[in-house]
Amino acid sequence: MKLIFVENRYKTYFFDAIAQKLCSNGHEIHWIIQNNQFLPKGKCKIHVINYPKNNLDSCLKEQYIEDLIKSDRQQNHFNKADTSYFYYYNTEIEKILYDVKPDFVFGESTAFHELLTIANCKKQAILYLNPSTCRYPIGRFSFYEYDTLNPYGGSGELLSHSEAKGVIDQIIYRKTAPDYMKPASTSKATVIKDQIKKIYSYTKGETFNTPSPLIKFKLEKKRKKNILAWDINALKGIEGDGSFNILYPLQMQPEANIDVWGRSYRDQTNLIDQLSKSLPENVILYIKPNPKSKYELTPELIQLLQSKSNVKYLHHTSKMDDILSLINLVVTVTGTIAIECVLSNKPVATLIKTINNEAKNCTFIESIERDLPNVIKSVKDGVFKTLTLEEKIDFINEINTSSYKGVISDPFSDKNCVSKENINNIKFAFEQILKQES
Repeated sequence: MKLIFVENRYKTYFFDAIAQKLCSNGHEIHWIIQNNQFLPKGKCKIHVINYPKNNLDSCLKEQYIEDLIKSDRQQNHFNKADTSYFYYYNTEIEKILYDVKPDFVFGESTAFHELLTIANCKKQAILYLNPSTCRYPIGRFSFYEYDTLNPYGGSGELLSHSEAKGVIDQIIYRKTAPDYMKPASTSKATVIKDQIKKIYSYTKGETFNTPSPLIKFKLEKKRKKNILAWDINALKGIEGDGSFNILYPLQMQPEANIDVWGRSYRDQTNLIDQLSKSLPENVILYIKPNPKSKYELTPELIQLLQSKSNVKYLHHTSKMDDILSLINLVVTVTGTIAIECVLSNKPVATLIKTINNEAKNCTFIESIERDLPNVIKSVKDGVFKTLTLEEKIDFINEINTSSYKGVISDPFSDKNCVSKENINNIKFAFEQILKQES
């Protein structure tokens, strides 16, 4: 089969290790390279996209492309007004896909060139799969279709009753955390080397996924200032005033979880405003910041929260373990908290429909104004559905069967991701996907 992998900085080296294994099995490997500082070393055909030097027509009429552009972190967070989309989309990426005619394309769904590749794959009816953690059970991942959270394929592996119960207990009692939440095993010297590489890459013309060092420096100063401003008047815990309490955990940005998969709600300031306007009387919306807050935390958001009588916000030191028992309902876009709530029977509603909504105690909110009051009423009336232990086991097994063993990461964040065992596990999963389509 002909396979294309899409470069994504250090994850390129992770995918390269898998690609080499697949190549040895007779598959023809190609690469789309946007940042030429990150090149694979295995046997393959490399398609390097030269950086455009002149302003280019970016007037793309297709609504889907316009939506993808809204997910571009360079425009949303790093003040870059780009004019290169037409060049990458219609000139380069489209031509590579047309010439190679791959059976599959594998890559992330984060950076703009990946999103434009996804758009072209849809246009040319090529299956694009994004291997990414399924969050729980830990040490597993799914192949997600295009820029969605819809899993494709799966190992079909069922956990035994005792295994599933053990996984559920670990999650309910918060004795485990998803792979992506584990601290990066990166030395200070490696971080400095990475910063130098990014600056060098930027000076050589990679200004499309690499922010201006000066803008990045200014944004980091603002970020620290915003965190201090947030915490000055933030609550240390939930106030026991007899209100119905809703929790909305802020999702960190830039992240694919909210900017891509939750694109419709990527403006979290506007989202919180919508939520607050849809609350009945005597209902309080609590906003919990991400412990590693980035650019989602803005002066505009702080100003909005301070103007709302039915919205309160928590300090960065607040812990989920301490507050969740005082919360009546959790609302999230695509957060991992949804799985944790399902398994602990904490009422939860999501704003994007995913596999989590297969559980009857995880409600999908299609319209905030129409559906949120109804969800609140169902919780108040004690009719919000709950799961039995057997149903929880069925739910965790649904995730398990639609996923594969292996940790998706990059050697910059986690050197163990390129261990022989992990690469073999992931190679096996890739082979299963390829076999079912051969």
